[in-house]
Order: sequence, then structure tokens, then C-alpha cells
Amino acid sequence: MGLAFADMPTAEFALIRPGSEALVVFRDQTEIAWLRRLKRGFRHCAVVVRLGTEWVMIDSLSHSICVGKLGTEPMSRLAWRYRKAGHIVIETTVGEGKARVAPPLPFTCVEAVKRVLGIQSWFVLTPYQLYRHLRARARGRHPEIGGEIRPAAVEAV
Repeated sequence: MGLAFADMPTAEFALIRPGSEALVVFRDQTEIAWLRRLKRGFRHCAVVVRLGTEWVMIDSLSHSICVGKLGTEPMSRLAWRYRKAGHIVIETTVGEGKARVAPPLPFTCVEAVKRVLGIQSWFVLTPYQLYRHLRARARGRHPEIGGEIRPAAVEAV
């Protein structure tokens, strides 16, 4: 006899909805030696998504997934702070992924970001490929793959 969801404790869930604002943050820093072979500046990525009024970061590491609240500041200000820290940032929105089986790929930082954004491409495997995919999508080359990118707006302190 399986455990039904009705038997589970009550929990509040925050859904990441299509159209939600998101930032994809690319970093050079890595502590895993073989990742240093990846393109500089694109050795790791994470996604920051707006849930209601708050920003939440989802950062898939090799050994765990970190989830953290980042506050309520405007998207442009948060993007500016990451850029000031030396990271590459793409401002985007969450797309509407189709309800189908995800590609059988390793669950990497790239795969975590793709799933949050609703991207179901088999050919996006590295952070740099994800960056190029998001840039191409912004130019309308992949309009069928959820979400659109808005040009980065930088707000001075």
C-alpha cells in the first residue's frame, strides 16, 4: 500500500510560473579540477527566480542543491550586483516547458537551470552552450523554447 499525498503533512508550495522573471548567473569559479577545462567565465551557472515578491536562488552543485532567499529588490538592481561581483548575467523569464520526459542527461548545474526555465534542449550541455542558447533565443532563433530575454538594465547605486 503506497503513501497517498493526502497523508502527507500540509505544506505551502511556491510555483515557478511561466513568465516569472529570472536571472541566469554564470561564474568562472570552480573547485572541481576537470571543470577548469570549460570556457573561462562559464564554468558554473545558477538561476535566480522571482517567486511572488521575493527572489530565490537555485544553485545545483556537484554534491547538493542550494536554495536561498535573496530579498525583494528590483531585477535590475540584483543583476547589477552580480555583474559588479564579476559574474555574467542574463535577464530572462521562465518559459512554459512541455509536460514530457526530460532528456536523459546528467543532472548538472546547466540541467537544473534548464528545468527551472522550461528549456528542453538535448544540445545544451555546458554553461557556455546555455549562454549561447539564451542569447540566440533573445534574437528569436528559438522562439518555441519558452521565455524571452529582455536586454539587461543596469541601475546605479
